[in-house]
Amino acid sequence: MTTSAIKPLTVLFFFLAVSPRGTNGEPCGTSSIQVQTINTGATAAGGDTVFEVQVKNLCPCSVRNVRVDGGGFATTVEVDTNLFRSVDGSVYLVNAGEPIASMGTVSFRYAWDHFFQMTPRSLEVEGQC
Repeated sequence: MTTSAIKPLTVLFFFLAVSPRGTNGEPCGTSSIQVQTINTGATAAGGDTVFEVQVKNLCPCSVRNVRVDGGGFATTVEVDTNLFRSVDGSVYLVNAGEPIASMGTVSFRYAWDHFFQMTPRSLEVEGQC
């Protein structure tokens, strides 16, 4: 292989190595956001179960404007609107749209008689990554 042929291959390899990739090798997208709901074992004043939601960024880059589908979300305790708030019906903004670092987690608690399935809907990759 000639030197001129090696150069483009080196550039291609470098680009593939540093481009943002999610958990399945695709560019950072909704699969890069992990949403876990954990039963804390506690109950709120009204007897509802307290759940903790952890939204984790698995992307190697910071992400912002993370939105999740809330699946009919309701709560009998107040949730910090800087951490989780409705923006359009069942769509919720996480962390007030602020960046979540790579491997960073935003957590909040709510209380209800059952857990709500929450799924990532959209995000933006922060800057050049």
